[in-house]
Amino acid sequence: MSKLKYQDVHTNEFSEADVWEAIKQDDVDALKLIPIKLGFSHENWRFVQDVSLKLSEHPDENVRGNSFRGFAYTAMNLNKLEKNIVKPVLLRGLKDESDWVRSCAQEAIDDINHYMGWKIGSAKANKEREKKFYERRSKDC
Repeated sequence: MSKLKYQDVHTNEFSEADVWEAIKQDDVDALKLIPIKLGFSHENWRFVQDVSLKLSEHPDENVRGNSFRGFAYTAMNLNKLEKNIVKPVLLRGLKDESDWVRSCAQEAIDDINHYMGWKIGSAKANKEREKKFYERRSKDC
């Protein structure tokens, strides 16, 4: 059972050392909630980004999925992320073996695109729209 106690997602009742200890101990119960809690309440966006990045590779799908939420909540609350670091992780999440993780990654992309003004994932959609457009156009001619 986790040493960390969670009551309110908007409060931060644990230290950075507690977070790294939970990661070191592979405390899955805590790791499921850590990126969400940090994204809502931690003042250091880079720390939240680093933790979410680390947890995005965890074997447990709930931990991986929530790591993407950590990115999204950081964008929402602190309006700061490093695109060159976060974008490849999010795109990799879209190819995860778990349907749930893929949906969390897509939701995070949508939120991050909205709050940060990014356009992650739009290239594929644009190519598909262009392909359909040219297919319809060639049929009309």
